[in-house]
Amino acid sequence: MRPFTVAGVTIVVVRDGDELYALRDQCTHEEYPLSEGWLEDGCLFCPMHGAKFDLRTGAALSLPAYEDVATFPVRVREGMVEVKME
Repeated sequence: MRPFTVAGVTIVVVRDGDELYALRDQCTHEEYPLSEGWLEDGCLFCPMHGAKFDLRTGAALSLPAYEDVATFPVRVREGMVEVKME
């Protein structure tokens, strides 16, 4: 799990098994960096209060977060990770 700034937005790129995911690196509860959290069962947890987000959809799955986190399409092309910022 690693944070990057792309087009002025800080995102976190996460590898879970063979899959890559890209999410905004900011908890929707108190804007804490999700890149400092942990992964478990396809979810990313905020280190501040333990809010849980689905890696695939960005859905907020537990309180205190109730708003989803933004996700971005990501792929590996010729050995480089590409994130599409929309």
